[in-house]
Amino acid sequence: MTEQTRLALVTTHVFGIRAYEGIFASDAYLEGRIEVPLMIGIPPERGASAVGYASVADLAREQGTECVLTEDGSLTSLADRLTDCRPHYLLVVGWSRLIHPDVLALPATVHGAAGEPAGRYGCIGMHPTKLPTGRGQAPIPWTIIKGLRSTALSVFFLEPEADTGPIIAQYDLPVRPRESAASLFYRMASTHFDAGTELAGHLARRAVPARAQLSEQATRWPKRRPADGRISHDMTFAEIEALVRGLLGPYPRAFVPIGGVDHPVDDARRAETPAATDPATLEEVTADTVRFGCRDGVAVLRRHR
Repeated sequence: MTEQTRLALVTTHVFGIRAYEGIFASDAYLEGRIEVPLMIGIPPERGASAVGYASVADLAREQGTECVLTEDGSLTSLADRLTDCRPHYLLVVGWSRLIHPDVLALPATVHGAAGEPAGRYGCIGMHPTKLPTGRGQAPIPWTIIKGLRSTALSVFFLEPEADTGPIIAQYDLPVRPRESAASLFYRMASTHFDAGTELAGHLARRAVPARAQLSEQATRWPKRRPADGRISHDMTFAEIEALVRGLLGPYPRAFVPIGGVDHPVDDARRAETPAATDPATLEEVTADTVRFGCRDGVAVLRRHR
């Protein structure tokens, strides 16, 4: 009888949960060709304020799988536990820390296959851009803010450096004119489910195809902080509108600072009537809106409630 493919699943994020739900719903899992002896997450108090946090413990409980919660993002403290469960593949989706190189090597090492070509063993991640574009952080907000017309979910083998490993599969998604971070987040979550289902077949066969990234075409996007959502008078209306859309959903809202108070906003429309004062400095706050001057007119911003 062919040996079952053993997986250890790591996540703190709804994207990881959706990907792993796809694995659990796959033919490969339901036919008994895959088993999942271990799932890993973080304590709920650590994740409560994180964007997109979801508890892996709930999914593990549903599946009757052992779950370990750790504050060690590199997973080095769990090396012995991972060795004991002898995974052929370690899947890490929605995990904000880099995995230690020794842990990345663990699937091949525990099976005496160190140095074998990638495919039969390894660590696999997913990233919501069309790699090598958009390596790094805050991929969904940046996709909207930068005005990209398309993106993708990339499935790839993990390497010590973030988002650089060989590509297993990519799932293209168009970015529509009024796309927001909220809508793209929902669509990406659904795509993770599909990716998990398809990946399961390759994992069960222990033959995962991959191709090298074109690193010379790579771009890396920096981390975004709540303060980066500040709207200023030197922005164009298009820049303001993209920033507002790019910070909907689970992200801290774009905001207008007026008189020492930050006013978060969740919609931007161009004013139909001209401002009575110099639009470059206009700042009018009402119960529902902020009229705010920008480089090419006036933005009417709906205040977030």
